[in-house]
Amino acid sequence: MAAAEKRDAETELVTLRNTNIKVCDGCFGCEKTGVCHIKDDMQEIYGKILSADAVVLGSPTYFDAPTSLAMGFIHRIAYPLYGKIKGKRFASVVVGQTPGAEGVASRGKVEGYFKLVASTFELDYTGSLSVTARDPNDASKITDIEKQCENLATKILKPS
Repeated sequence: MAAAEKRDAETELVTLRNTNIKVCDGCFGCEKTGVCHIKDDMQEIYGKILSADAVVLGSPTYFDAPTSLAMGFIHRIAYPLYGKIKGKRFASVVVGQTPGAEGVASRGKVEGYFKLVASTFELDYTGSLSVTARDPNDASKITDIEKQCENLATKILKPS
């Protein structure tokens, strides 16, 4: 976010673990109406996504997959935002604790899933940042992390 803010971009971090997002109940009402009947923090988040020029979705890898919070979030945006965010710039940040080739492969699966989400919503997928870290302090120790963040910020802030 700091890399984007250095370019005068307005940013906001929404940490899913600090929100009240209920699980999709599969009623399919939103498929018909475009509105989810579940009243929780998603109503505010829908508005933030609609008004944003770009969205970056980040997740740690758990068993070669995004977290259940990230998956639940994706499920909840499906019909309420489908067709409304077409062309919006999108990037992902994937963090995993497994080092080496096994970690790269694991994070690659999550990146692939996020690319699928971008394709489904017809988003402009601008790239991903993939790093090995066990906790937030580990990420700050990565030699070229600032350069990687700068590169992703450049891609996502570049006008289409």
